[in-house]
Amino acid sequence: MKRVIAFLSLVLASPALAAPIAIGFAPPTGQDLLYRIEQHRPVDGRDSLFRADRILRFEKAGDGYILHVTLRSLDSDAPGAGADAYRAALSPLIGVEHRFRLDSHGKIVGLDNVDDVRATMEKALNAMVAKAPEGSAGQRTAKNVLTLLDGLTPEGRLALLSGEVQPLLLFVDSEVDDARPRGVRTMAGPPLGRAVAVEGESTVAAHDGNRLTLQEDLQGEGAHVAMRYIVSAQTGLVDAQERTLTLGAQTLTEKRSLTVAGK
Repeated sequence: MKRVIAFLSLVLASPALAAPIAIGFAPPTGQDLLYRIEQHRPVDGRDSLFRADRILRFEKAGDGYILHVTLRSLDSDAPGAGADAYRAALSPLIGVEHRFRLDSHGKIVGLDNVDDVRATMEKALNAMVAKAPEGSAGQRTAKNVLTLLDGLTPEGRLALLSGEVQPLLLFVDSEVDDARPRGVRTMAGPPLGRAVAVEGESTVAAHDGNRLTLQEDLQGEGAHVAMRYIVSAQTGLVDAQERTLTLGAQTLTEKRSLTVAGK
């Protein structure tokens, strides 16, 4: 009898029977949020900083939301062409509001002001091409971005313009299970080198109320990616993210944070 009771106690306490954790989608509305991306990676043999600050605001719209996104500032201490290319690619977006439309499941389904955004970007990029020194990193980057914008489909253009905010919505309207790791397959490499396939597992490292800590460890051909996410099960948003990418002998570290603006 004691063995039966002991067995039942083990079964009932087993994490294998833990219920999956539902992650909803209820972002805070009418509130300015600061979304900071800070990356360190080698440029010309020196560890260099690349940082971008965006202001976000969610607004309820029917069954879904409008996500207002405005790039506020850029910063880099990379030497020479490294910083020039970074600023050339992103500076045309400074101060330009993007109004992304999200459905009730947190999927970005459109950019309401796509024509205005594209026109503003192209005007700034063309001015950069005209003013930058011939053959400079800034001029080459501006030309490449113009060519890319012109060649993309509407879906591809939306994916490009929403690329930096998509990670915030990675776990929206999903489930995680702290007893069962989930398989993950993706691509990694850029900007350190060519993209390679990596795969591994995602696990729940901690669960405290609505706060989840998720970790991923992914391996591929000469590549290793370690990810750590802090996710709100209530809002569905990734409040913090840390990434370490190693490709060969080079390593990139990146931190993303979502906080109330002004705090």
